[in-house]
Amino acid sequence: MRKAMQVFASILIGVATSLSNAHATDSGAISDVRFEGGDGSYARAIRNGITLVIAADPPSTFRDEKTHTFDGADVRIFREITKRLKITKVTWDIVPFDAMIPALLAGRADVIVDNLHENEQRLRVVAFTSPAYWYGSGIAVQRGNPSKIHGWDDFAGHTVGTVRGSFNHQLLEGRKDLKELKLYTSSEAEFSDLIAGRIDVAMEDDIKIGQFLKQHPAAAMQMVADYRPLPQEYGYARYALRKGDIDLNNAVSRTLDELRADGTLGSIIRQFGYTDRNLWYFPVKN
Repeated sequence: MRKAMQVFASILIGVATSLSNAHATDSGAISDVRFEGGDGSYARAIRNGITLVIAADPPSTFRDEKTHTFDGADVRIFREITKRLKITKVTWDIVPFDAMIPALLAGRADVIVDNLHENEQRLRVVAFTSPAYWYGSGIAVQRGNPSKIHGWDDFAGHTVGTVRGSFNHQLLEGRKDLKELKLYTSSEAEFSDLIAGRIDVAMEDDIKIGQFLKQHPAAAMQMVADYRPLPQEYGYARYALRKGDIDLNNAVSRTLDELRADGTLGSIIRQFGYTDRNLWYFPVKN
């Protein structure tokens, strides 16, 4: 028994020594975890810095008009991620929503920070991180809902707006019964056209509609409270990297998991109108 305890103690000392050495030799590690799968993408980010790309997509990502700095739920999440990963050289860039994936693939960016729904079309060209938070679509109409639009089937014969390159764009482009599908580079432009009567309905993330109405209470538009989204309109927000950047993806995903576990991610998204309900999958009744 004594010999077995001595062996066990030796194993514990060996493990502790290994972890201590790993921490000492890798200043970029979190929780004594190394991200060295072989492609070197995390090591390059530590050494050379990283470029993060966003779109004008409030409340997820945007440029603050007063301070001219980048902000939003996803921006704040990534400021914490790069801090914990000890990536000190961080460059931000803002492009139209549908230009983010081309910028990533062309090497002009390393991570798409504006969250994306994972789907088969995108999986063919990029890799996704682990989940950040859960959200879904909503629809907005002019105040009073003059066109009586309450659901997906009611879009027929109407002009519908959404952001170009978004998941909603992919859902809507297959419909042949719309009067017109109008595409925008930002939700702000989309809502402006709705208020002006240039579109009949805006299909957008429910949180974006809610935040816009909160910031512009006099706007002549409203969210359709009884809209029942299709199950595929809901999903986890994730971030995108090049498929070959496995080490960096592992590092970001591990940090995201830690942020969710220690409550940091929840505290960030609550600042932008989300709740703890958005941290985890919740059933969609249809």
